[in-house]
Amino acid sequence: MSAHAEPATPVITPDALVSLRPVTPDNLRAVMRLKVRPEQEQFVAPNPVSLAQGAYEPLAWLRAIYADETPVGFVMLHDDPFKPEYYLWRLMIDAHYQRMGFARQGMTQVIEYVLGRPNATQMLLSYVPAAGGPQAFYASLGFVDTGEVDDGENVMRLDLTGRARPASLPPRPLTHVVLMRFQEPAPTVLAKASGLLRGLKGKVPELREIEVGLDMLHSGRSYDLALITRFDSLADMERYQAHPEHVAVLQYLRSVLAASVAVDYEQP
Repeated sequence: MSAHAEPATPVITPDALVSLRPVTPDNLRAVMRLKVRPEQEQFVAPNPVSLAQGAYEPLAWLRAIYADETPVGFVMLHDDPFKPEYYLWRLMIDAHYQRMGFARQGMTQVIEYVLGRPNATQMLLSYVPAAGGPQAFYASLGFVDTGEVDDGENVMRLDLTGRARPASLPPRPLTHVVLMRFQEPAPTVLAKASGLLRGLKGKVPELREIEVGLDMLHSGRSYDLALITRFDSLADMERYQAHPEHVAVLQYLRSVLAASVAVDYEQP
């Protein structure tokens, strides 16, 4: 096979087992190759675009849709447990595997995932209002048009109140706040510390959001720098703290800090 040859399309039957799996270096190329039919391209962005957007959005939840051991589709949520807001950002099934029930089974599992998220009372999505679009499919899942329009797309809503939740409660999102006081709060030191902390975004998978702010009042009780980070769970924060990228930043901070205090709290 040449370096540019497309791999053969696996034969999949409608009774294949459908599952949602993380997008990893092992399946990235296969997910990128998935495409809808040409006439459907107006309704959903290409997967390489979606994957690039997801890589720079800490609140993106990306999954490959598998039929048995073959990637057949892709789904991406805007998953914000802190508001809370759960929005279907992308959904696609490859042209070779459409009309086999895989989109419905995949969406059923996505809805089940959202039902397990904190304070999930609704799920939102939007679609291009044109012939051949996915509106009827989403309506068959219980989504209802809201009458709202977002960037030229019609918004639909799925009411989750009253629906059965997963038997075991999921971990609750955690916010980690640190206030730092430096030995010598010179502009160069503060700039380096801020840059190193902000640079953790995208390097530590468990880190959902990060905000760094410098004190502007300089009162007697002021700290020099505030760090706010958010995680899906306490366990994720613990993995973040042990991550080599974070450990390297921490080693620098320990050499320049005079004091620090922290507050950690979960979402109700």
